Amino acid sequence: MKSEKNKLDLKKEAFKRIEEMHPHMVLLYVSMIGSGVIFLFTIVAFTVSRPENIDFLKIDFPKSFVVSSLVMVVSSFSVSKILPAYDKDDLEEVKKWLGLTLLLGAVFSAAQITGWRELQSNNILFSGNRTGAYLYVISGLHVIHILGIMIYLAVLLMECHKTSKDVVKHLLYATSPYQRIKFKILTDFWHFTDVAWIVLFFYFLFSF
Repeated sequence: MKSEKNKLDLKKEAFKRIEEMHPHMVLLYVSMIGSGVIFLFTIVAFTVSRPENIDFLKIDFPKSFVVSSLVMVVSSFSVSKILPAYDKDDLEEVKKWLGLTLLLGAVFSAAQITGWRELQSNNILFSGNRTGAYLYVISGLHVIHILGIMIYLAVLLMECHKTSKDVVKHLLYATSPYQRIKFKILTDFWHFTDVAWIVLFFYFLFSF
């Protein structure tokens, strides 16, 4: 009886937190769950499509994927510095970390393209074996997520830069709860894409 009451209290607490959450944050977490399911399905399809008794992926793992993974980890560190800088009302720091994260995102995307070229040089083509095609689809799907959040990041950076030039706008910007939510959306989704790639990276690594 006591355990059932505790479960009921936990459910009420969970629903209360959801109700108090900003709609954009709810939408973000729902989209993250949806993206996670898509990645899961593509990984399963990749695994099922692998031919048996064929050394299809017995090649050197693309070095560019290693580089891009390291870049992604560093970018996760840089994006984690944005909210603390905003909370301290230090827009110059906010701009610095936004710019660095944007740059790292661009480097990551470039490294992914280089990784695809390494796959092509090993005769793993998008139009070839299904397993090879899934490599491009999965990594390409992740790059699309990165490019999407980079566009959002660039908008935040331009907004921050314009605001820092105006004292009144700066005051409104620094005290706006919604502005903090926008940075929270950026941070959470960036961390999501980081974790997603690290999981994909190690799965690919042990597939070669």
